[in-house]
Amino acid sequence: MIRIRTKLILYFIILVVLVNGVAFYLYSSSEQIMREYDRSFQRFLLLNEISQQTNTLVEKMNAYIVEKDPVYLNEFNKTNIKLRSNKKRLDSEIQNKSNYVVLTNYENMLESFLDDSYIAISAFQDNDINQYSSYFNEATDISGYIQENTLSLINQELTSYQLFYNQMVKRNHYYRITAGLFLSAVFILCTILAIRISGGITNPIRRLSLAAKEISAGHLTGEDIMVTSKDELKLLTETFNQMRKNIIELVNEIKDKSELDKLLKELELKNLQNQINPHFLFNTLNNIAKMAYLEEAPETTRLIESVSTLLRYNLENIDKPSSLKDEINVVKEYFYIQQTRFGDRISFYTHIDESCMQAPVPRLTLQPIVENAFIHGVESKEEGGSITLSIFKEADQIFIEVMDDGLGMDQETKQRLLNYVNAEDMHPNELHKRSGHSTGIGVINVIKRMQLFYQEKDVVEIESELGRGTTFRLKIKGV
Repeated sequence: MIRIRTKLILYFIILVVLVNGVAFYLYSSSEQIMREYDRSFQRFLLLNEISQQTNTLVEKMNAYIVEKDPVYLNEFNKTNIKLRSNKKRLDSEIQNKSNYVVLTNYENMLESFLDDSYIAISAFQDNDINQYSSYFNEATDISGYIQENTLSLINQELTSYQLFYNQMVKRNHYYRITAGLFLSAVFILCTILAIRISGGITNPIRRLSLAAKEISAGHLTGEDIMVTSKDELKLLTETFNQMRKNIIELVNEIKDKSELDKLLKELELKNLQNQINPHFLFNTLNNIAKMAYLEEAPETTRLIESVSTLLRYNLENIDKPSSLKDEINVVKEYFYIQQTRFGDRISFYTHIDESCMQAPVPRLTLQPIVENAFIHGVESKEEGGSITLSIFKEADQIFIEVMDDGLGMDQETKQRLLNYVNAEDMHPNELHKRSGHSTGIGVINVIKRMQLFYQEKDVVEIESELGRGTTFRLKIKGV
């Protein structure tokens, strides 16, 4: 019969053995994690030390050249030796499959930097001004490249560190479960202390991990991660916070540029849209045309068809390029409508080279120019006027001329328009106080889109005199 005391002693012995076994296991595992963590941190320190030694070497070399003090030369040589020693450590401590190419280039840059620095000092001692100046400048440039590549290697180390962190979290989770099963009844206080101590390490890393996941998901905004400890975690956190700020600034710059382009396009498209549903309007015009046809009113039918064609073309996608042939057809429909309004007061003539008809142009290019000539040129003339559209080809260029015999422009208006064409006047809205365009697109808009379409500034010429009419001459690439 086993006595209670013996049972208790045996139970206590077994418990002590189990507790100590678990404690030893936890201790060994923790030591392994700390060694892995220490190796990871040493890699960061090595890269940082190389970066600092590179800057120091440039400073001592420059100080020796300026002051000619042997003390600086001695410090230069000491730093040179340390940097070469750290360079040899890179292969054994930093190199892996993912950074092999970058690290090889990095080592080559360090070797070139050390060689150029030594040659620059030797040339300076030999009073070879040209050689030492050349190698000094080259060493300085390579120093800048080394700083950039150091950041690149640190970023790769941070990526590798993320994987290590995930493994460490899993191990910590397993250790907590094991410790809870065997030690919760006996070492409650120790467990609480352990959680607090481990929390001081894992909580900052967990916050960094969550912030990194948010950034990877596209959520860049958020409060800075705060760490009260004064250790490597604080350095890592501050670096991470600064990195997120830099990313946000870069993204905001890109968004600003993108938003500006989008705004310009939306403004153009909105000017083209009508408050009436286009399909409803087209169906209505078609019904009116059919009724006019049945009532034997061919002129009314023709006029409605012209309005429908003009409206349909104006409401199509403005980003889609068109051809000169389509643009000319739209202009003819537009003038048919105007001649219906004004009768013999206005005349429209065309001189068109058929070989130019397939040349690509931005949509809604000719109508705004012709409409501008009509509204600001001949519409207000009591005796009426004429507009001539000429299209011809010379060498590898196609010329489009819209000439009217109307009121013309004064020299100030003409000059301001030409200044905008040459990007000297950025306030084109002041050129014409009244638009009057059925398309909502003015001459300035046409010129701007043509410059963007052909990637050239010189796309238009203007000739005009008060009382003698205006000639707009567009120049485009031939097909």
